[in-house]
Amino acid sequence: MKKIGLTMLMAALICTASFADGVHKASKQKATFMAKQDFQSDFPNVKGEQWSRDQQYSEATFMQNGILMHAFYDWNSELAGTTHNFAYSDLPGSARKTIAKQYKNYTVESTIVYNDQEDNLNDLFPLVPYESDVNYFVSLKKNDQSESIILQVTPDGNVSFFETMR
Repeated sequence: MKKIGLTMLMAALICTASFADGVHKASKQKATFMAKQDFQSDFPNVKGEQWSRDQQYSEATFMQNGILMHAFYDWNSELAGTTHNFAYSDLPGSARKTIAKQYKNYTVESTIVYNDQEDNLNDLFPLVPYESDVNYFVSLKKNDQSESIILQVTPDGNVSFFETMR
């Protein structure tokens, strides 16, 4: 289940181009009707969202206040969480120092913020212990390697290894 959530998170990191094309290429399955209805309740002023679906989540990709967002709905059509790109420079200073020291041979690819919907027990990453409902995920890559690593950063600056992406 963690892998599915991570795949959705990484899709959120790289789907800007596909959203700009007007087609989300993550999945050909249709989002559930109830997820679409709940989305309209959760984000009443948003129009023109793009939908995709995998085995576990319906994902809405949309613009809100000039920011490309992703909202994930579970099989019960409940909001599991949202993600959007985040400036690496806006991470807590202690986290940036830790990353610079421990991962000095890596380059930052992208950073996203994940807002967990605390009321929904079917979280996007159910096996990951969250200290808060907001977490940051930083994708790093070594210049000579094809795989990336993902770090989880808490709002208070704690940095932990999350996953290797191939």
